[in-house]
This record gives sequence, structure tokens and C-alpha cells, in this order.
Amino acid sequence: MRPLKSIELKLLERLTNGQFDIPQMVQELNDGKIGSISFDIENSQSRKRQIISAEYIDKDGVLVDIELTCDNNDKLFELDFCKVDFSHLISFPTYESLKLKTPNNENTKNKRSNRTKNFNQLPN
Repeated sequence: MRPLKSIELKLLERLTNGQFDIPQMVQELNDGKIGSISFDIENSQSRKRQIISAEYIDKDGVLVDIELTCDNNDKLFELDFCKVDFSHLISFPTYESLKLKTPNNENTKNKRSNRTKNFNQLPN
């Protein structure tokens, strides 16, 4: 568990537009240090739906998919980064660098576990 970084807070404030409370403590997810965070400190909630879907190009030219999700209580759940080549983030995005997409809420319940499973199966 760690405090939310100011750069994360700034992005979340723009993404949520005041419609969600932003927790000040987060948990880094086991995603190969790509940069995803969870607001579910107690690991007691589950994902309900995507709030925001976006993408940007990292400084190395690699596409990064981003999604912000909420839990079953409509509280922030995760800010999830998925760099398409599974490498580490080089630069954290600004709101202006994002291309917003239409949220996809079909079969979102197991999306994180499937992506983490795929990441863990990559060769070292």
C-alpha cells in the first residue's frame, strides 16, 4: 500500500470529472511493473464496469491501453495500464496525451485475471 502519487491524482481528477471520490491510498498491482493500481486496499471488492477506456503512445512508440473501472459499490476499483508489448511504462500519461475510447463493458468481470494470467505465461 502506498499514497497516490500527484501525477496519478491529476490524471484521475480529469478522468473522473468529480463524479467519483478518489482514494488517497492505493495498492500496486502485480502486472510486471507496468503501472496499474488498485483502490481496493482490502481486496474485498470485484470489478463491475469500465468507466473510462483510453490509449496513448509511450515514449518508446509502444501503444498503452488504459482503463479505469469501478466496483460493485460504484467506487473506483482499478486504474489499469496494459502496454501491448508488456514492457515497463516509460512515461506516465497526461490527460491531453490520451485518446479516449468508448468503454467496453462486455465480459469485463474476468478481464484482469485473464490478462495477468497471460502476462505470467510470457517467457522470461
